[in-house]
Amino acid sequence: MNSLQRVQAVLAGQIPDRVPVCLHNFMLAVREARIPMERYRADPQAIAEVHLHALEKYGHDCLFIDTDTTLLAEAMGAKSECAPGEPGRIVAPAIRSLSEVDRLKVVNPEADGRIPALLEGVRLLAKQVGSEVAIRGNADQMAFGLACLVRGIQDFLMELAAEPDNPAIVQLLDVCYQSHLLVHRALAKAGAHFTSLGDSLAGPDVVSPRMFDRFARPYEERLVRELAAEAIFTVIHICGDTTRILNSFSQYDFCGFELDYKTDAVAAKTTAGARHVLFGNVDPSGVLARGTVEEVRQKTRELISVWKPGGHFVLNAGCAIPPSTPPQNIHAFIQAAREAGVY
Repeated sequence: MNSLQRVQAVLAGQIPDRVPVCLHNFMLAVREARIPMERYRADPQAIAEVHLHALEKYGHDCLFIDTDTTLLAEAMGAKSECAPGEPGRIVAPAIRSLSEVDRLKVVNPEADGRIPALLEGVRLLAKQVGSEVAIRGNADQMAFGLACLVRGIQDFLMELAAEPDNPAIVQLLDVCYQSHLLVHRALAKAGAHFTSLGDSLAGPDVVSPRMFDRFARPYEERLVRELAAEAIFTVIHICGDTTRILNSFSQYDFCGFELDYKTDAVAAKTTAGARHVLFGNVDPSGVLARGTVEEVRQKTRELISVWKPGGHFVLNAGCAIPPSTPPQNIHAFIQAAREAGVY
């Protein structure tokens, strides 16, 4: 099997020759390619160059094409800043009140903000390596996480608690959902073999499982269904410890879940992992960035021993890999999969 076939087998519910490896490595890859983050975020040639450089160096099976967590919020009118060498961050929301929701428009992925650069970067990579290596296009923040950025995180969370039945909340989530959905479709059209998303603020580290079930889960499940109807496989990532909502995940239609390292790996395998694809979940900072080569090998092998049986597993870090990660640790991570991940 080549890398693309290996990943596609997993996404089809089949057993590959070995566990495939995906790297959530855009920050590390930017540093190693010596391309400024400011250029990478907006230049499709830089996006392609960065990921091709990393592929040549590490030989992983899946390119994870991500720019940062501000892409969609910017396109909807939020303001961001990007410090040298750092990913962007939102510094001002698009709307100052729920009464301004009517001002928001569904994005056009081919024209708005930096989304066209992401799409063109995927096109370039698909043309150069898409027949051999899997390309995962990241559609940025899902409805709940995007609504938090567009409205302002603290203000939106307070409004959810104080006035959960305000119809403007549903209106905001709907316009965020429609914008997000269009990016998935555009990524698939551009050549991504599958897509992914972050709903970073939807997990138990930020909101209660009850709030997740009401305001985030319905949109995630709807997205999985709509994309599946178009033969697009997608992967959901929520930051932090999602152990308390694993049972909810297990009820979704077939999709992938990229779980943070804080999530109980054994519990994940017996719930969401029983019939969904698990991505992750080695600690990106404590193990990959700051651990020894032997610690990386040990932790990676431990995870493989739990998640490999029965397939449905793509090895990755539990979240974005820090730019300070030593290359020998990435090599050890991938080598562990090639040795211990054989079926």
